[in-house]
Amino acid sequence: MRKAFLLLSVSMLLPAGLLYGCGSGKEAVETGNIEEKEDSALSMEKELERLTRGDVCLDAEKLENYASGFALCYEDVSEQMVYSLEMPQIPQSDDAYLYLFAMECYEDVQTLAGEPAASGLKGTDCEICFPYEEEYLFEQFIPALQIDGKYVSLGEGIYLSNPEALADNKEEYPEPDSKKGLLLDPTMLGTEELTDLGVKHAIYNIPLSIIMGDTTDETFPTIVYTYKGKSYHFNGAAINGYDGLFTYLTSMDMCSTAIVLNDWNDNYIEMIHPDARNKDSGAFYYMFNTAEEEGVKELEAVACFLTERYSSGEYGIVHNWVVANEINQFKTWNYMDTEDAAYYAQEFEKAFRIFYQAAKSNYANSRVYFSIDHDWYSNQGDSKEYFNARDLVEVFQDAAIQHGNYDWGIAIHPYPDPLTRVNYWSQEYDKTQNAPILSIMNLGVLTDFLKQEKYLDRKGEVRSIMITELGFTSVSGERLQAAAFAYCYYIVEANPYIDAFIMNRQTDAPEELLQGLAFGIYEYDHTEKYLKDVFSYIDTEEASEYTDFMLNILGAESLEEALGWAK
Repeated sequence: MRKAFLLLSVSMLLPAGLLYGCGSGKEAVETGNIEEKEDSALSMEKELERLTRGDVCLDAEKLENYASGFALCYEDVSEQMVYSLEMPQIPQSDDAYLYLFAMECYEDVQTLAGEPAASGLKGTDCEICFPYEEEYLFEQFIPALQIDGKYVSLGEGIYLSNPEALADNKEEYPEPDSKKGLLLDPTMLGTEELTDLGVKHAIYNIPLSIIMGDTTDETFPTIVYTYKGKSYHFNGAAINGYDGLFTYLTSMDMCSTAIVLNDWNDNYIEMIHPDARNKDSGAFYYMFNTAEEEGVKELEAVACFLTERYSSGEYGIVHNWVVANEINQFKTWNYMDTEDAAYYAQEFEKAFRIFYQAAKSNYANSRVYFSIDHDWYSNQGDSKEYFNARDLVEVFQDAAIQHGNYDWGIAIHPYPDPLTRVNYWSQEYDKTQNAPILSIMNLGVLTDFLKQEKYLDRKGEVRSIMITELGFTSVSGERLQAAAFAYCYYIVEANPYIDAFIMNRQTDAPEELLQGLAFGIYEYDHTEKYLKDVFSYIDTEEASEYTDFMLNILGAESLEEALGWAK
């Protein structure tokens, strides 16, 4: 806990009627009349006594949730933090002040010890201004009164709500010509095998084990990044590879998305949550550590390093960040040893918010997502293997709203069930909120869910949704695969709530081929499939020439008829 400062002291208090707000003190009346000064001081003393006495006497239990309307923002002009809250009446306390405590996500907020970060006068409408400090970006501010010599909380801690105000890069979010995207094959960068495809959205993974730590590469030596006085090391060779990737994608006017994955790393075990440290779990990725100081600081450093590096344009720009993979699949893709969805979401939300704050404070209009798979409501209450995606979105938002709403987005993977199914349109789909599977044919299940007032973003709008992974295998035929893609693309293009459709993948992956999943536009040896021209031209004026064959396969008279099936 840092040493605090008081925004206002008794000697700095304004005259009655000017006690609240963010005034600089210039409003104070200057006079040479000693009697007027004495009257003003007496009036101030009485006001302090009144505020101390308050309007109501409440015990600690009733004070716990007494305040409401919490807000914390950064003001560009004054370069100040502005905190505000409301109370029905002014509670009695030891003095006339409301105190703010700045605490990390891993700290026990039930114990308000040490010095407060700022203070101001109590009131039914309180507003406290104080200078911004770098560490405030990731800290929550908890309001308290001093009662019988102890600090008593008035409500939940909230985080800075507009980190984008701190960003150097305030460029608008790009508006690509279409929603067409692709998981890239890095061996095809700069070749016609990529440029011919007309990709508008590109996605790539960043497993942390690849970028963290030292390297002996003399050409691309270790990058030392200093964060809050401590040095963090990043693999220069690996980072150079990402620099080249994102620089290229930016030069090609592609909207770039990076997925940050917390895989096992013996050298950075502190990055993994204490409840997830089981190397033999069989999981691919693990829950971030938001329970311990060392892990939190490491995560903050990683988030700041990546979002800072890929926001200025010097090394390309990442427009979208996806934190973790398919988080409802907690046994496999974001491991944590718990069956408590609320606790799981609470710990993940802390990590997600850290990355969100970092991303938005570097590139104001960047977007940050978490991903879910197609298991919307299929586990029938048995959370031993995975959580329902619907349940997890609910408890994630509960955790988020508790500390201040922000503009998180959802990255979905609405694969058919099973994954090897290609003619997904031939199935019947539940289109209620109890639908077991979320697929391309019932996207309204998700969008209707997010239209609820509870889930709207800060502007009162439906949150950003991207399809960041979805593919169709060619094992049953290349024309069938191409028809499945084309129909899917048209469904997404017609849906105003889906911002992008990023297809899995450019080239068949050997590990997926073993499961009968030949998702690529190209075979593993780079041989073109029928899908190649369909993908290339689907968002051009020549689209119908390459996609009309789809209608015969679907059994539809027109595209309008086919689109009606997915509503």
